[in-house]
Amino acid sequence: MSVLGIGTDLVTVAHIAGILDRHPERFLERCFRQVPPAPAAGQDRITRVAVRWAAKEAFLKALGADVRSIPYRDIEVEDAGQGPVKLVLHGRALSALDSAGGRRHHLAVSHEGAYVLATVILET
Repeated sequence: MSVLGIGTDLVTVAHIAGILDRHPERFLERCFRQVPPAPAAGQDRITRVAVRWAAKEAFLKALGADVRSIPYRDIEVEDAGQGPVKLVLHGRALSALDSAGGRRHHLAVSHEGAYVLATVILET
């Protein structure tokens, strides 16, 4: 297998908080299939939303194609219990990855204080 693309996104939690303050329902409905799950102990809801947003952006950057027609709702981030989070693709996101020759995807996320970072690697 070889690398098809790498995408990284860095977002501030404050940026996502501002969007949620201004357009909470519209933002969540347009970008998420389900409302991001409730936070675990020691986490907050805005950080969880920011992690998922950064992962969506990182995937689109890794794909590198014309991604304007791929809805954010077609890119989900799923908690894997005790393990790392993972991407779950639907609809046009899945089709675009398949059309580009992508067969596997990897997601790494990190957050510290005011920042959230996500990196996606796509493989053929």
